[in-house]
Amino acid sequence: MKFPGISALTIAIGTMTCALAPIANAADKPAGRFTAELTFDAIDTAGKGYIHQGDLEEFRSNVFSSMDYDDSGKLTYQEFTAWDPGFSSIAEEDGKSEAYTTATKIVFAFWDRDGNGEINEAEMRFAMNADFRRADLDDNGTLSQSEFIGGFAVIVAMRAAIRPDL
Repeated sequence: MKFPGISALTIAIGTMTCALAPIANAADKPAGRFTAELTFDAIDTAGKGYIHQGDLEEFRSNVFSSMDYDDSGKLTYQEFTAWDPGFSSIAEEDGKSEAYTTATKIVFAFWDRDGNGEINEAEMRFAMNADFRRADLDDNGTLSQSEFIGGFAVIVAMRAAIRPDL
């Protein structure tokens, strides 16, 4: 059974975020960075320390399927924002909910290439592949954790909304 905006991956990332948050705080690691690292680890399922476009495509496909709770093959803004690895709760705790919502609207608008108010799989694939290429600073066809966190647009946007000083 599908639950709106919830997938095994979402639950796993959320559980890890909640369970490991004290560890992140103990190391003085910002929660947004910690969540971004968990997202990277969710994509790097083999634990290689890097992700390639095949890893990203598998992740994208799973995320799209879990976001598309009405099985329409398209994501509305509501479906898009219902899936969250933990950034929204961090934004709420830090009093940055408005900035976070603005960031999600910007990312959604960029990904909705035809401007029809919905993101289909091809649009999401195009956007994530473009983000991958921009983040791949050494142009080696893989993203290190550092490249992913510092250059993958959706991660950068969410972290900037929460902590614009980082």
